[in-house]
Amino acid sequence: MATDVLQVFSYLIANVSDLANPHAYRMQCHSCMSPYLEDQFMYISHLYRRPLAFTEKCDFNNFDGKYMRTKNCTDLCVSVRMNDKVGGRRRYGYMRGCMSDIIHYNRSVVRDYPGCYSVRLRDLFISSERYAFEPHDSVELCPCSKPFCNPAVPRVPPFVLIGLAAILLFVFPRIQNFPLETVILQEKKDFVPFSKNQKRRISRFSVLEIGVS
Repeated sequence: MATDVLQVFSYLIANVSDLANPHAYRMQCHSCMSPYLEDQFMYISHLYRRPLAFTEKCDFNNFDGKYMRTKNCTDLCVSVRMNDKVGGRRRYGYMRGCMSDIIHYNRSVVRDYPGCYSVRLRDLFISSERYAFEPHDSVELCPCSKPFCNPAVPRVPPFVLIGLAAILLFVFPRIQNFPLETVILQEKKDFVPFSKNQKRRISRFSVLEIGVS
């Protein structure tokens, strides 16, 4: 019984934190972390609040909002990509939730417009000197202010960018030469050759003018 009451109380704290602000109360955000972070959560629990789920569906390549639990946020939704080293190998870990799930974050690093950007951990957390971050330790921070705005944003594949670049390289030079070619064709179209009589008249007038001068 006590366990059930505690679970209900924890749910209410996570989902109803500001009844005075109805708009913030309605802002639903995905809440999850990469599955490998569950084993390491004791080491980062002073930096991030526990998500509603640890699942591979939270990762960038496997994200699926249909299987993702959500929570109500009173500030912003956020996605964080962490650069971790596990077993001597670099890997990315993901955290999605409310901005307030980043404990004691520095508000000055949060931008007003949506988008992802790199932030040093020393700059992300207030009083970061006690966490012994390295100067190069950083995360990719993606805050946003609309419901369900913290999924995995699809990125344009490299072959699409290469195709667009090839099209531009082929089309742009032709566009640059288009006005000149049009003028030349128009001049050729408007040109009317003189008849033989007109040529004779012009030659006589020219002779007279030359003689007078």
